[in-house]
Amino acid sequence: MSSLSHWKWFSVGAALVLSAAVSLNLAVAQSKSTAKAAAKPAAAAGEEAPAKAKGRLPAYYKDIVDAKQKDKIYAIQADYNTKIDALEEQIKTLTAERDSAVENILTADQKVKLKKAREEAAAKRKKPEASPEKTADSGKPAE
Repeated sequence: MSSLSHWKWFSVGAALVLSAAVSLNLAVAQSKSTAKAAAKPAAAAGEEAPAKAKGRLPAYYKDIVDAKQKDKIYAIQADYNTKIDALEEQIKTLTAERDSAVENILTADQKVKLKKAREEAAAKRKKPEASPEKTADSGKPAE
């Protein structure tokens, strides 16, 4: 197999992993927010309520499953969310390694040009519009 073919399959595999991670990102975010909410201590009499597993049920499950099944679903989600978090970190690492490998192909002059282009783009993002158009009737900037 040629080197190009290996990179092609690697790219396809990385794209699949990335798309799975992105599609499950919402579940991870919700899991983290519910974990934080569950970690808050009970207020009133200084007693701590037992930690109750929380999560989000899949569509249409609410009226179908009982309390034990909900707890099992939440436990499964928590287990997979931990694995997904680890994969997302792995994706970040692989992306950084890939970007570094691609940048290492550039000559020193090309690296200088790339740095300059990135700095110019960052400056454009930070810089507000110099002369926003004003509306004729109010004299205020158009929104």
